[in-house]
Amino acid sequence: MLCYAGSHQDIYVSRPTDDLPDWIAPGDMMVGALSLDKDKVGATSMKLVYAVPPKAKTKKASEIANDDEKKDDSIEDVIFKAKLDYLASIRSKDDSAYKKLAADLKEEKPSSIPLLSELLSFARKAPVPSSESNENEWRAKEVEEVYDALKTSNGGPIDEGVLAQYFGLNQPDDDELKEDEEAKKLKKDMKEQRKALRNTLFARASILGKIATEDASADAFDESVKQMKKWVGAKDLDDDNDKIQLSITLARHAKLCQNKKATALSILLKARKDLSDKGYKEITSELVNVYDSFEGMNHLIENANDDIFNRFPVLNTPL
Repeated sequence: MLCYAGSHQDIYVSRPTDDLPDWIAPGDMMVGALSLDKDKVGATSMKLVYAVPPKAKTKKASEIANDDEKKDDSIEDVIFKAKLDYLASIRSKDDSAYKKLAADLKEEKPSSIPLLSELLSFARKAPVPSSESNENEWRAKEVEEVYDALKTSNGGPIDEGVLAQYFGLNQPDDDELKEDEEAKKLKKDMKEQRKALRNTLFARASILGKIATEDASADAFDESVKQMKKWVGAKDLDDDNDKIQLSITLARHAKLCQNKKATALSILLKARKDLSDKGYKEITSELVNVYDSFEGMNHLIENANDDIFNRFPVLNTPL
C-alpha cells in the first residue's frame, strides 16, 4: 500500500472469522491493537475491542422442514402418511395388495399429491403384470391415469393455469415468508404441485416416445412433448438418469415428429458429452438408431457399435 503525505487510506476491520478458542465464553471482551509502520518511531496504533456474542443456534434446512411438517400434521395426516409409506414398500412385491390399498387411499384422499406421486412411481418402476403383453403401453396407461387424476377438472389438486400464474409472479422473499404462514404454505403447496406435474408430464412423454419408436403413429407423442416442454427442462431434473431419458425423448421427438434428424443427433451428442460416462451406452445406442435413418451412415453405425462393445464387453461364460 502506497500513501503520499497528506493523503489518507480507509481500513476496515472485520470481526474474527475463525473459530474462537474453547475457553472464550459469550460476553467476554477480546482486546488488541492495530499498529502501522511498526519499524518506525511513533508508529500509529489503535486499540480494538470485540465483545464475544452468544453462539448462534442454527438448524439444518431438513430440520426446519420437518418442524414445519410436524406443526401442520394432524393425527389423520400421520396415519395417512404411514399407509402411504407401506404402499411404497409393497410396490414391487404384491400387485393385488398394492392396487387394493391404492384404491382405498384414493377414496380417502383423492387429491393427495404424495399419493399421486407414489402412483406415478408405480407406473414407472413397478414390475409389469403377467397379464400384460406390452410393457410400454401398460406404463403409458398407468401414467395417463395419474395425469388425469392431477387435473382439477377431474377433481384433482392441480390447476395448470393457477400454477403458471403463481410461478409467473415475483416470489416473496425469505423474510416475508417467515412472517406470513399463509404465504409460506402457499409456496410449499405450489412447489409440490409443480414437481408432481413435471414428473408426470416427463414420464408420459418418455413412455409415449418408446411406443412411437414401435408404432408409425406419433401424434400422441408429439402432443405430450409439446405439453412437457412448457414445464420441464434439463435444469428442472436432479437425477442424471432422468436427464438421459429427457435427452433421448427430445431426440426421438425431433426425429419422429419434426423430421429433424440432425437436431436429434446434436441433442444426443451434447447429452453424451455433458453426462460423461453416465448413460453412455444408452445414448450411443440411440445414436445408432438415428444414424440408421440416414443413407450412407454404415461406417458411423459400425464405429458406434464397436465403441459400445469395447466399453461394455459381454462376457461369454461356458455352459
